[in-house]
Amino acid sequence: MERDQILRFTPVDHPDTRVQRVGFDLNDPYVEQCWSAVVGPSSTLLLRRMPTLWLAQVPAEIGASELSQSLGLGVGVGQRSRLANTLNRLVQFGLAKQAPDGAGLDLYRHVAPLSARQLDRVPQWTRDTHERLLDAHLEQFDDLAQHQSNVASITARLDQIQSSASRSTSGVAQAVER
Repeated sequence: MERDQILRFTPVDHPDTRVQRVGFDLNDPYVEQCWSAVVGPSSTLLLRRMPTLWLAQVPAEIGASELSQSLGLGVGVGQRSRLANTLNRLVQFGLAKQAPDGAGLDLYRHVAPLSARQLDRVPQWTRDTHERLLDAHLEQFDDLAQHQSNVASITARLDQIQSSASRSTSGVAQAVER
């Protein structure tokens, strides 16, 4: 990677459809509070910054040296630099993949919950936080499913009422015509 090289970060869907459906957005506290114990602070900061950069431009483009300095990693951007390690960790842990043109990363819009193997390697505080945040996150989907079920039920009842009302109205109209 060269100092003036422009890096491109493109948001892409996660390859696992389960993560697409119920994964955590990059700006969710889960990323910072749980994934940071696995990928480290600079990778976490980069993940959390992406949604903001994507508001300005998709894909986000930034100079390698500027990105490195903005993450507090210094000006070095070589193959063994802290920035290169940060980017490599995102790929290594399945949070991104190398862009086809090699000038950045395709970052997944959502992250999966930590795996059992990852949870075995993090401190107890992170495991407790994982449980709390994951439970709260999944409750949102349960609440959404319940809400959708309620809407479907109400819609069916309204359809029934409307159907009954139109039958009554047509019966009245037929009686008037006679």
